[in-house]
Amino acid sequence: MLSLSNTYNDEELREFNSRIEKVTGDPVEYACELKFDGASISITYRKGLIFRALTRGDGSRGDDVTLNIRTINSIPSKLAAKNIPEEFVIRGEILMPRAVFDRLNEERAAEGLSPFANPRNAASGTLKMLDPRIVASRGLDCNFYFLFADELPHETHYENMIEARSWGFRVPESIRLCRNIEEVIAFINHWESERKKLPFDIDGVVVKV
Repeated sequence: MLSLSNTYNDEELREFNSRIEKVTGDPVEYACELKFDGASISITYRKGLIFRALTRGDGSRGDDVTLNIRTINSIPSKLAAKNIPEEFVIRGEILMPRAVFDRLNEERAAEGLSPFANPRNAASGTLKMLDPRIVASRGLDCNFYFLFADELPHETHYENMIEARSWGFRVPESIRLCRNIEEVIAFINHWESERKKLPFDIDGVVVKV
């Protein structure tokens, strides 16, 4: 689970688009998604059931948190769809809603404990706890953003994520298919002004070819 490349400049995005179009020889479309600020998770499903859930760790080796993942309501333990691969990996971001974060910090202050620094650290720390019952009480959530399998139902990332939503995974409604780089920039500008209205923290936008 490698780190993403960053840019904070519209012109760099346009230059990136030009390089891609030189390689493809054609205009390209982009799937744009919000980069939620939480703890990354990679979940393997076999025959429609959760097999293993791993944290990002150092990018190549993470912690097994399968038992804790099963306590999060927005992560389906069993899939009923008929068209799912025999085995696949889906990746997402474990999140703590701001309202839950504020409540937990109030409780910790009343008990004389140090507050959590931010929702991301609180979500990450909760995910690694040894007692699944405490994890279940923390109100964690999960949004999904990537699907891997030997045979995927569709050819594009965007279509596969919409398909994953039909299987029962929480794929945010904010995901958009942008027809050109100017639509990408418009998507970024829109969410820059709307980010505070979301129940979770975000730290940017992910753009996928």
